[in-house]
Amino acid sequence: MTYELIEKEKLPELHFVPDEVLPDEESRSRRKSMLESAVALGNDFKQKVKLIFGTTSGIKAVETTLWALTDSHVEIKAGVDIPLHSIYQVII
Repeated sequence: MTYELIEKEKLPELHFVPDEVLPDEESRSRRKSMLESAVALGNDFKQKVKLIFGTTSGIKAVETTLWALTDSHVEIKAGVDIPLHSIYQVII
């Protein structure tokens, strides 16, 4: 998968894809599990992860610490949210 690595400060400027990017429930469940692990690592050890996600201007990636996870989004520093449905991959 080809993507553009961006700085987390650019996230508020992006428009995320409106539809789910993963093809099946198994993939979505695996993504949720990886995000839960990434949030725990972020809160306990301040460890950064790479998120690969879809936007209306193409596939992007960011390396950041994840702080919180809900049923619909993941929160990074400064209250910036990324919708779960736009996330292709979590690399710990």
